[in-house]
Amino acid sequence: MLEVRELRLVQAVAEHGTLVRAARVLGVSQPALTRSLAALEAKLRGQLFERSRQGVIPTNLGRTVLAEAADILARLDRLDSAVAEVRGGQVRELRIVAGTYVGETLGHRAAARMLSVYPATRIRLIAGDWAEVPRVIHAREASLGILDLRGHEPDPGLVVERLRPQPGVFVVRRGHPLASRPEVTLADILAFPLIMIGRLPQAVQGPMAAAREAARAAGRAHPAFPAMIQDSPSVAVGLLRHCDAVTAATLPVAHAALRAGDVEVLRWRAPWVSLHPGVARLRGHALGEAEQGYLDLLRDVDREVEQEGQAWLAELGLSAECG
Repeated sequence: MLEVRELRLVQAVAEHGTLVRAARVLGVSQPALTRSLAALEAKLRGQLFERSRQGVIPTNLGRTVLAEAADILARLDRLDSAVAEVRGGQVRELRIVAGTYVGETLGHRAAARMLSVYPATRIRLIAGDWAEVPRVIHAREASLGILDLRGHEPDPGLVVERLRPQPGVFVVRRGHPLASRPEVTLADILAFPLIMIGRLPQAVQGPMAAAREAARAAGRAHPAFPAMIQDSPSVAVGLLRHCDAVTAATLPVAHAALRAGDVEVLRWRAPWVSLHPGVARLRGHALGEAEQGYLDLLRDVDREVEQEGQAWLAELGLSAECG
């Protein structure tokens, strides 16, 4: 008899096309996945996939297993949701995984509103690298994920809803040498220590690397790039009070420090200094009441933050364009 984990393995290999990508999504090593697949094929006494350098293609046996697996796994997901719904007054748990920037810009505000709307739901917020969000969802460690879509490759196993792009700016402590300048360049910014998250989307890496090279050629680049890696943008903003560093932030992340007068916005921004958030969930997964409620609240927050950000940048005389 086949086990659920074996059905999920076959489904992941078929959805992602290679053992390497499937192993990454399932959170196992490729050799371990290869051994598990070989053991399953031995159990079934037949080959499930044709292997080549380009990837894998299901055999007739593989297609038969996949057709039944899709229905069985979808029913199991619906059963999990139904059981959670009928457990009456018992506390249910909603798990949400988010990249730190999108989590602190949108996800946490929506989660806070859940506390009064769904008092019988325990919310578990899982913060991490935005690139790991799909793996966490596929591993069913969370039912919803929020990430920056600029670095996300299309995944047939996920349903992804695009949210509104959110502009970002560079911020510094009050009284910073750059704060009083009416005009600032990116080379000026890179002459100071930069606090960044550990992994950036390629759309951000490219312009930053080019500007770094230009600043270095002009003898104006800070020696360490970045000077500090801090995966929480809110923490990075808080650190600015104690040094001459620069960091990028969205309005929700920087709002409290701006209102307190601890930080100031530099008079420079480009469209690529932005977030392109999206929310992802497993394809075929039936949403529970709490999951649907969180999505509705997230969409409300998304609209509010966009309006606040545009008004904020207009007041500063900066473009709100996101690219």
